[in-house]
Amino acid sequence: MKLAVFVSLLVVVTAQAVSASCIGKTVDVWVANGHGLTGDGLQDPDPYVLVSCWLSVSIGDETQKTRVIHSNANPGWWQKFQFYSVTSDLMKIDVWEADSGLRGDDDNLGTCMEQLSSDGQGYQAVQCDVKDGGFVKVFYKCH
Repeated sequence: MKLAVFVSLLVVVTAQAVSASCIGKTVDVWVANGHGLTGDGLQDPDPYVLVSCWLSVSIGDETQKTRVIHSNANPGWWQKFQFYSVTSDLMKIDVWEADSGLRGDDDNLGTCMEQLSSDGQGYQAVQCDVKDGGFVKVFYKCH
């Protein structure tokens, strides 16, 4: 009897773990807004965000970029990205400050790694904390 109960619980827990995974699903990501972002010196920053999800060994990760919002420490992007058939439960969020010239001159304000989960309850909020107390809000859901 104890063995039957144990096996039943194991099946239920395994099924819940699989359903909570985003692997094989589409991930919708909304990059919402930032607050208190810093730039070079005394100027307001020109921020943008890169969001990456792992797709497959042959493809690697897919990265999508928001537009640059010029001279704004509290930007509102409200841009939606979709990643199809992800093969990892990790999402990378990179917050950058654009400099004039080549992208190699841009300053990384911070990077966050988010463990994705699918709870079936809609969008989940993520706050990516960056340097000098700033942050970026992102929402995602897996389906």
